[in-house]
Amino acid sequence: MYLLATRPDLAFSVCLVARFMERPTEMHITAIKRIMRYVKGTIGFGVRYKKTSENLQLNGWTDSDYAGDLDDRKSTSGY
Repeated sequence: MYLLATRPDLAFSVCLVARFMERPTEMHITAIKRIMRYVKGTIGFGVRYKKTSENLQLNGWTDSDYAGDLDDRKSTSGY
């Protein structure tokens, strides 16, 4: 999940499949492969922070659902 530090576009999908690391099914492996194809196709994407003034202000947002997993009622968050 270290990619999420510079690739917030991956946060939701990676957190979602990370739930199933203990016993992934073929569906989860397919989802992981799709994520990896996306990463390969967008390898030049990232986040760069440039200081443009002395009063630099960094804002962040987050998104989550509450108990959105219908199987075990776990929540998913992203940013």
